Amino acid sequence: MLFCVAILGCSPSDPQTGSQTNWLRSCETDVDCGSQSCHCGVCTHPCAEDSSCSTLAGSSCVVATDPGVVALCGGSPASDAGLCLARCGNDVCAAGQNCVAGICSPLSSPDAQVSIDIQSRFQKLVGFGATLAYAENDVVQYSNQASLLEAMFSSLGLDVLRLRNRYGYTGDDNLASAATITNAAAASLGRQPTVILDSWSPPASLKANGTTVCTGDADNCTMTRLTTGGFDYEAYATYWRASLDAYIAVGVTPDYVGIQNNPDFVAASTDPGEACRFLPTEGTATVTTNGTTSVLQFPGYAQALNAVSRHLQGLVATPKFIAPDVSAPSFVADYVDQLDISLVAAIGHHLYGSVPTSPDISALQQLNQLGQSLGRPVFQTEMKADGLGTAVLLHHTLVTEGASAYLHNALIGPSPTSTVNSGALITLDGANFTAQPCYHALRHFALHTDPDWIRVAADSNQQNLLASAFISPAGNALTIVLVNSGVDPLTIQIGLSAATIANSQVTRTVFDGTERSADLGKLPFENVLRLPEHSMATVAIAL
Repeated sequence: MLFCVAILGCSPSDPQTGSQTNWLRSCETDVDCGSQSCHCGVCTHPCAEDSSCSTLAGSSCVVATDPGVVALCGGSPASDAGLCLARCGNDVCAAGQNCVAGICSPLSSPDAQVSIDIQSRFQKLVGFGATLAYAENDVVQYSNQASLLEAMFSSLGLDVLRLRNRYGYTGDDNLASAATITNAAAASLGRQPTVILDSWSPPASLKANGTTVCTGDADNCTMTRLTTGGFDYEAYATYWRASLDAYIAVGVTPDYVGIQNNPDFVAASTDPGEACRFLPTEGTATVTTNGTTSVLQFPGYAQALNAVSRHLQGLVATPKFIAPDVSAPSFVADYVDQLDISLVAAIGHHLYGSVPTSPDISALQQLNQLGQSLGRPVFQTEMKADGLGTAVLLHHTLVTEGASAYLHNALIGPSPTSTVNSGALITLDGANFTAQPCYHALRHFALHTDPDWIRVAADSNQQNLLASAFISPAGNALTIVLVNSGVDPLTIQIGLSAATIANSQVTRTVFDGTERSADLGKLPFENVLRLPEHSMATVAIAL
């Protein structure tokens, strides 16, 4: 069924009354307002106390930082101490006005349209999540742990938790913290999160350079070799079997495994990091190290995956494989072409190298086609960006690529300026923590969807207005996510019947302002909502 787009004739969702607020009208300049002045696009008076508003019937002095004023002013506080405005705690405003975040505002004419078709269905969601790679101890030792865990899980709506395999890491191999956090996630969410276990590097004993960390050493940032000259795939597979036995023993049972994160990557000498290079299949590659170019032999990801798969046979709870988990979409096909696809449950990749606000649409479309041709879901398993960039990438990964999962690169970081876990969703600073703009971008998609929800068709008539929608398995809940990636504000009309919006909730984030996941109340009369430039909104509806 296609919801109506032009609904100007539909009945309002709430009774409209003559509440003597007809003075409240739209404006562009003070000239439009007569004895009043123009503030945040409405005719009113600035104020410091209620007595300043006595000439405007039904109004009171609302402080500049009130959520309703912030919503009216495009996501930032008003420039004055307060504004004379009409509150609408019971969602009732005068005819021609909307109740938004508890404040009446003039009804605007739409300049953008969104249509929803719940019968046109696409991929099923595994969900949204993030990686907890280098911050497990930070979480379990945090002084305000209960509040942090709530922010990490239930308040975010996290579905997927990705862990860094630390088994065999001398001095960093206490896996109990992983169990503590996954148990806390289940308690906070009221359900088990999907757990992915990925390897940043095998232990130092299995590395040709004798350490987990690589520093531009492209010649030996890879697996150790046997005395006979071949690569020790059996030792690598044994390490993975022992890893899973150890994690399961402490109470962490991974649902998915990625045998090597970024197998195409070698950390630069200027930015060292854990890595282990694999070619798609065993062979040679030309590398340059310290100014010297050589043709060298490297192990194959395909051979390593085959060996690990054999060694996991008989495991009490056998995880599924995500592969190849490469650093960018452009490398996926080269690796996948060499794999025994029967071993692969999901095609994983990262988005490094992408311009977040302008991703490579063609590359994402190719991933969509690859996943469909192989009958495998596609997972975006690691990426970082600012708030708007994360919102845009989420949209295109889900809609253009048809991905079933989107994971941010780091759930927790020590501070906004640290290079460790940079771009984290939540940053720690002593006894305080801060949800960064990218947290809210992910939250707009994650909080009002769950695993097994299905993406449905959502279309807009504006290039910079990105629309996506998701329906629950039972068909009794619909979530619409809108992103205004442009530099002009939009007034959007969503194609829904009036009966549908009676049980709705609108939240909005304005990345250039202070508004973050703000509750704006019900979807306003005539299904019209405003999106300032560089902002996003979620409309959650009980059908």
